[in-house]
Amino acid sequence: MEDYTSEREQIDEIKKWWNANGKAIFFGLLVGLGALFGYRYWDSAQNARAESASLNYQQFLTLAAAGPSDDVNKVGQTIIDGDGNTVYARLTALLLARLAVDDNKLADAKHHLQWVIEHGGDSELVAVARSRLAQILLTEGQAEAAWTEIKKVGKQGERELFAETRGDILAALGKGAEAHAMYTLAIADVEGAGGTVELLEMKRDALGVQTHAAAAP
Repeated sequence: MEDYTSEREQIDEIKKWWNANGKAIFFGLLVGLGALFGYRYWDSAQNARAESASLNYQQFLTLAAAGPSDDVNKVGQTIIDGDGNTVYARLTALLLARLAVDDNKLADAKHHLQWVIEHGGDSELVAVARSRLAQILLTEGQAEAAWTEIKKVGKQGERELFAETRGDILAALGKGAEAHAMYTLAIADVEGAGGTVELLEMKRDALGVQTHAAAAP
């Protein structure tokens, strides 16, 4: 009888404890399970969105291979508007800029490049966009603006980044010695990658500078 009483007392204690804490535990389990399934749903949704962005980008590349057109611009803009936080959007904007240049629409090209600059964070694509924007500005005869833009590219001390573009701008500014130094850096970089340097050597030789000068400002 004592054992029964003891067992019954234990059951009563368990019931009391459950009445006092069971709801909280049950609610906690619901929250935990909800968070788990919520994360899985979010993760699944993110994966599905990434896959969709990839497919859209592949479609865009297929259209872009045929050259500039209204269709490629529409598909590209759809990617930028719908997937603006993805690398696909930034790559799309860069390619749209190139196509715009091919189509002699420099204003559109600058618009797309500026979008990459403003939405690319600290990515290398921003450096590419700045370099291409500088090239367009130089083509438009805005050498000073081009130099201001190219100076924003790369970390401090990385003068060789886009050295050819820097050389072109410096040459347009009449800074032959500095341009010579940039072309020399570009030649060394291209040779190191196994590329051809004839055009770069022609640009450097055309400067008529016999000795290297100090680094570009």
